[in-house]
Amino acid sequence: MDNAIYEYIKHGITIEGNPIDGYKVFTIPTQHFHIDSLHQLTPQVFEEMIDEQKQRDELMSEMEMFKEVQKEFNQLDTIDRLYNNFINNPDYKAECVADLMGSQAGQLVKCSNRWEFVDKLLFDDDFYQKWGEDCCEEFTYEERYKLWFSNNYETGMEYNPEIEPDWDNDYYEPTPKRKLK
Repeated sequence: MDNAIYEYIKHGITIEGNPIDGYKVFTIPTQHFHIDSLHQLTPQVFEEMIDEQKQRDELMSEMEMFKEVQKEFNQLDTIDRLYNNFINNPDYKAECVADLMGSQAGQLVKCSNRWEFVDKLLFDDDFYQKWGEDCCEEFTYEERYKLWFSNNYETGMEYNPEIEPDWDNDYYEPTPKRKLK
C-alpha cells in the first residue's frame, strides 16, 4: 500500500466497480466520489474530494439554516395574520370595551401583544379552537413530557417515566400543549 494515501483511508475505504465502468469510492472524510482508474487514488485526489465534501456540507448547512429562517418567517406571517384577525374581531373589541367599563365579560380574552396571543394559542384549548385556525400541532405526550422534564428538573437528573407530570401545578414551569407549525 502506498503510504502517501494511508492517512486518507486509515479509518476505512470502500471501492465498488470495475476498470470498464469506473469505481465508486467511499471514505468518511470524502463520502462517495467517482474515479475512472485505481491509479487516481492519490493524495491530491483525496484532498480535492475532501474539499468538495466540505463545500457540500457547508451548502447543506446553509440550506438548512435558510429553511429554518423561512419557517420562522412563515410562522411570524401566520401569527401576524391571526393576531390582526383577533384584535380586529368585533367580539374582541366588545370584550375590551366591556373590560374598560368594569364588566366581567371583558376578562375572557386579554392579549396586549402578539406574544401573549401566541402563549394563549399554545396553552389554552378554548382560545386555540376559536382563534388558532390550525396554526399549531399538538405535542405528543412524550414530546410534552420531555419538555416538561427538561424545564422542571435540574441538569444531571435522568429521564424517569415513573414521574407523572403535574401539568397544572403552579410550582412547575408551564408546558405548552402544542407548538407552532
